[in-house]
Amino acid sequence: MKPMFPSYRFAGMTVHPSPTPQRTWTLLLFAIAALLTFGAANCTEAQVVGGGNTGNQYPPQNYYTALEIYRDGDMKNAINAFESALRSSRTDVNGKWIDAIPVHAMLAECYWHLGHLPLCRTHLDAGMQITVRNRGWLGAIDWNGLDQGGAIRAGATNLWPEANAVRLAPVPKGLMLHSGEILTEQRLQQGGRIENQNLKRVDAIEIMRSIALMMYRRRVVMGELSAQEPLAAELMESTKYPSGLNSPGGRSLIGAMRGVGQLAVSEDSTVVDRVGKYSTLGGAVHPITPLMLLAGMTVGVSGDATGALDPNMAAGLVATSQQAVNSAAALEQYEFIGEALQLAVGAAGPQQYGKVEQTALLAGRTLIRESRLASLHCYLVAADAAISAGRVDAAAESMTLAIEIASRRDVDFPRLEAYGAYVAARIAAARGESLGGPEGKLSNAMGSLNEFVNNRRDRNRPVISMPSHYQLSLVQSMMGRSIGNQSTKSLLDYFTSPVSLPTWRRDPVDAIALIGLDSTPLHRGRLELAVAENNGLDVLKSTDRIHAARLASALPLRGRLMDVRSLVTDPVESFWPSTKDMVVQPPQMIAELRQRVQTSLREGADDTEPRAAAVASVQESLVTQIALQRLRIPSICPPSVASEDAAALPPGTGLLTFVVDGPRLVATLSRDGDTTGWISPAGRRIPTMISKLLADIGANRSRGKRLPDDESWRDTAAKLKEVLFPPNSGWNETGLENLVIVPDGPLWYLPFELLPASDGPDVTAEENDDAADDAEADRDPLSPGQLWADTIKLSYAPTPGLALREVGAASEANRVAVMAGTFFAPRQKELNDQMIEEMLAAADDPLQWTIGSAPPTDRVGLGVAHLIVASPLTPNVTAPMATTTIPSTTSTPRSDASGQWDQLFGWVRLPAGGPRTVALPGYRTAAGAAKLGDGSELFFPLAALRCSGVKEITLSRWVTGGHSAATVIGELINETPHTSLASATRRGVSLLRQAELAVAGEPLLGKADEDSQDITGNQPLFWATYLTSGSIGLPAPKSDE
Repeated sequence: MKPMFPSYRFAGMTVHPSPTPQRTWTLLLFAIAALLTFGAANCTEAQVVGGGNTGNQYPPQNYYTALEIYRDGDMKNAINAFESALRSSRTDVNGKWIDAIPVHAMLAECYWHLGHLPLCRTHLDAGMQITVRNRGWLGAIDWNGLDQGGAIRAGATNLWPEANAVRLAPVPKGLMLHSGEILTEQRLQQGGRIENQNLKRVDAIEIMRSIALMMYRRRVVMGELSAQEPLAAELMESTKYPSGLNSPGGRSLIGAMRGVGQLAVSEDSTVVDRVGKYSTLGGAVHPITPLMLLAGMTVGVSGDATGALDPNMAAGLVATSQQAVNSAAALEQYEFIGEALQLAVGAAGPQQYGKVEQTALLAGRTLIRESRLASLHCYLVAADAAISAGRVDAAAESMTLAIEIASRRDVDFPRLEAYGAYVAARIAAARGESLGGPEGKLSNAMGSLNEFVNNRRDRNRPVISMPSHYQLSLVQSMMGRSIGNQSTKSLLDYFTSPVSLPTWRRDPVDAIALIGLDSTPLHRGRLELAVAENNGLDVLKSTDRIHAARLASALPLRGRLMDVRSLVTDPVESFWPSTKDMVVQPPQMIAELRQRVQTSLREGADDTEPRAAAVASVQESLVTQIALQRLRIPSICPPSVASEDAAALPPGTGLLTFVVDGPRLVATLSRDGDTTGWISPAGRRIPTMISKLLADIGANRSRGKRLPDDESWRDTAAKLKEVLFPPNSGWNETGLENLVIVPDGPLWYLPFELLPASDGPDVTAEENDDAADDAEADRDPLSPGQLWADTIKLSYAPTPGLALREVGAASEANRVAVMAGTFFAPRQKELNDQMIEEMLAAADDPLQWTIGSAPPTDRVGLGVAHLIVASPLTPNVTAPMATTTIPSTTSTPRSDASGQWDQLFGWVRLPAGGPRTVALPGYRTAAGAAKLGDGSELFFPLAALRCSGVKEITLSRWVTGGHSAATVIGELINETPHTSLASATRRGVSLLRQAELAVAGEPLLGKADEDSQDITGNQPLFWATYLTSGSIGLPAPKSDE
């Protein structure tokens, strides 16, 4: 299927400015409305931006020609024309003069629309530097030419009535500028730039408008970072009111220019004040009016301190957009019409969508001959407003009109086409498609979006196209210079928090780009700060977000859809305070979906048949529609770590976390109300040591004898423990009964159960040697030392948040379903079947499936509470989320019209609910191979299944099979319904360690092992493979911190 916009893909944004009190802004809106009254007058002379002058001009005539080409939509020729105008502009020994400022401003606009932000920034800086270098030029203007005549009516008659009625201030096409100086012999001897005193007619108002435009676009591109670089402040300093200026018109226009400029230095409250004072001149609009209103709207869409907009504020912003549209049309500044309407649709509520849509359609139809740029943007906004109001067919009609314009050969606006792709994606979702579902128009639209955001190129070299990405590059460079700077911390908080409402309102495409950013480097930056400050709690929180980001990286929209699913699935009492408010008073579509999901969880609670794919498809379509709306969706799944969590841990319970940070390993331990952290500098040695331990117990041996001849593995485990818990860690096992471990990287393959136990603070091997003589009398030489498996109840979690809390909904039934293959006696089918029957005999009405008869496990009925897959299962290492929870007998995965079955991708999608426990005792990981991986094949199944609502999971690190596996699986089948999966697994392992085994009954063993005597299940090869994942089960925190 062809993409919605075949040439280009994704779009752009703005970072939210400081919030402005809504009351102040609302009062100013009424003031602006009163000033922008419309009347009739005879046309005499008016400043119409884009008009031309004869003779020598500043800016040159070809600048105005280029402006017309730009507005028509031919971007390539517009750039050529502006570059020609730049060459024609005045040059002296100091470089370009002020007549080059408008050219640089418009070249920046061209590259903004093309998605080349580095070149956009280059021209913004160049134009601003010219302004700073020529400070004082405003004082050389003869402002008396402004204060002549009365307001006149716009000359155009081909616009809509409101635009035709706009009154224009009598701004002349040029003002005289005093240039040069009286040349004397002494002045000539001084050298430098020498110019005789003369008068020049310059289009000073167009130059001022261009300065305002540069400052506006700088804020859009750089966000609040614009204020942290001195150039914007220098420009504001260089454009102060000239001394002795007594022209009311001059003061108003300079005030308007500087008012827009305040946006670039983050003086947002001043912007609002200047809009009220200078957006009109004597009650009529002037050439800077549209930009002033745009700047005011940019501040206004920020809402209050929480980002909220009350209905009156939203209505006022929409009204302001109408004024901006009409004034821009009357002034022939068509390029600002669509931008104003896009801000309006972002701020609008259900009551205002119709008004925005009708205005956009009217402008789009009227301006098709004057400006295809404006017409395209207007039709896209009309489609956006219609789909926001739920009018799918009307949105599709407007989109069709936009596509007709965008498809023309000489129209080139990639950024607008990316915005169109966003709207097209929303239309496709409203018609039943979903992200992560079968490919269609939605996937094509999102692919176009992603192409523009992440793969924009210039001469085959990648360039940054999105403001959020550009700002992130600036933040990362700042981090390198000042890692502890407080402003850097706040910026890290911004980029690692859910996308704000103001960002969504200003530009939804850039909001999606911000969602799509890989936040891992930023979380690692926060980790670096926490380590430097020796703040154990912050290290724990950063570790949690690094692991959560790992899961998000494999999900559509980096987990935003999964957060939506949690909003409509999880119990209200499980949410953090701020999220609970969103569920108690939800937006309409979230309320509708939550009601559907909660109803589905109650209906069919005892049904073991798979849930209907059609119902799930409708629910997933709603999830996608919500995810693409202008909403701030909080990070819910995986849950975060709260500041109060360490104090809430039960007595005797600890949370041990690890994160690989380059060559070192960063660890934390939370217990007894405190969180401490330490660093193991030997991070690069750990994978080798783990491989040696696995080899010592026989787990990763593929040939020869697998059973070890001695217990040298205990020494290897002891050395590993010393590396993981160096002396400065303060590790102490006294009183530790339960320990939840969050591994990272190769630590996923380490059976922590094999680490030696200690009664008090750990000591090194050398200290043990020194104390050996003293302890010899008390030591039984025939009794091996105890292991962690003997003294501590261990479990594992993919993230610290999932170690602390449960998420999602699961079956409340108690029935066991077993999918068993030839796992126990691969070469003896009858014996294998007999063993399965014996394991099922004591269970209470179990379901027995074969590989061929098993239903899609990602949609299994709510009557199935415990799922056990007793068969070898190989994960998808290259795409872990494509791993299936059931083996396939063919090369083609099981599937139907709704998509492939059993994949982890499907588990995290709706329908909500599923098995309460999942056991995969035949799971195969790199722990059984010669080379370790990064732990993905363990991390992703645990994370995905837990986020789908599964409460407990048991996996194997390597496959055993045979009687040893039957001993454990038999306990899982019989005990899990009556206790917990963790307890059943521990009981099964305990029985296995006491059992006698035979080489013939263990598929792992071969002829080389036949000489081994007295084989028992106490060999780590048989029992250390199992790990269990669950949570401590803390309630929701009382605070959002």
